Amino acid sequence: MSRDRVLLPRPEGRGDDLTDLLEIAGYDVVRAPFVRIEPAPAADLAPALDRLARGEYDLLVITSPATVRSLVAVGLQVPEGTEVVAVGGATARALHEAGLEVDLVAEGSGAALVEAVRRCREAVGSSDQDTNPELGSVSRSVSDSTAPAPRVLLPASSAAAPTVREGLEGAGMRVEQVDAYHPEHAPLPAEVERDLPGGGFDAIVLTSSMIARRAAQIGVHPRTAVIVIGRPTEKAALSAGLRVDARAEHPDAPSLARAVHLALAPETTALPTTSTTSPTIPAGHTSSTSPTSSTSPAAPKE
Repeated sequence: MSRDRVLLPRPEGRGDDLTDLLEIAGYDVVRAPFVRIEPAPAADLAPALDRLARGEYDLLVITSPATVRSLVAVGLQVPEGTEVVAVGGATARALHEAGLEVDLVAEGSGAALVEAVRRCREAVGSSDQDTNPELGSVSRSVSDSTAPAPRVLLPASSAAAPTVREGLEGAGMRVEQVDAYHPEHAPLPAEVERDLPGGGFDAIVLTSSMIARRAAQIGVHPRTAVIVIGRPTEKAALSAGLRVDARAEHPDAPSLARAVHLALAPETTALPTTSTTSPTIPAGHTSSTSPTSSTSPAAPKE
């Protein structure tokens, strides 16, 4: 059984599923959050949340569980008639746990959200709503060409890229983006600051652009495989000078676990596991990777 050492630098409260999958598969997982989440002050969120409670938005778009926690802490109220859209199953679960109904769940990325909205618009535009009741109110709210453009509240990280906002605006919506929380650098154990540039980890899993940039600042040894959650993180890692060895097929824990295994044990086709809940890699599957060589440099030294 492999005992490769994998560094998981996600914030506290995130990544438990991935940790479980990797540990079941025999990896030695070291958790050391590179960032910590600081909720936005209630006074900063109050104007937008007051408008939301008054029903001034057609859609509330939530992209992460951290956003849910920040909003609930300051008294989130969603009126009847405002649709709630979640990105990813974890965000939907957080909303349900907060007692909120979710009208649409997109796959776990901002790009998937924009694509889901686009498909809804196309589906309603080419169908008779009277004979297609299953299309739902979210679809109808963004597809009526005679009505004003839907107004969207998009609370997100202060470090969030403009991709989601720009995509929704490109789909014909009026988007107000507000900062729900602020990610900040977290203090790291001396062991991590020593072992990451020193070659003490076999792999590191990067799940945000900010985490990728901090990993590059610390330094990543060339022997350490770099796995990323999606294209924005991959782009940030490459721009920071890191070599990317594998990108998850989907932004979820099973896909990240598969990507780690393919980067560390590419000659095998399935995760070594004692649990039927761990992911299996189909025969012939290849990970999404950037072209690299065994001599490619990783992160620049500090």
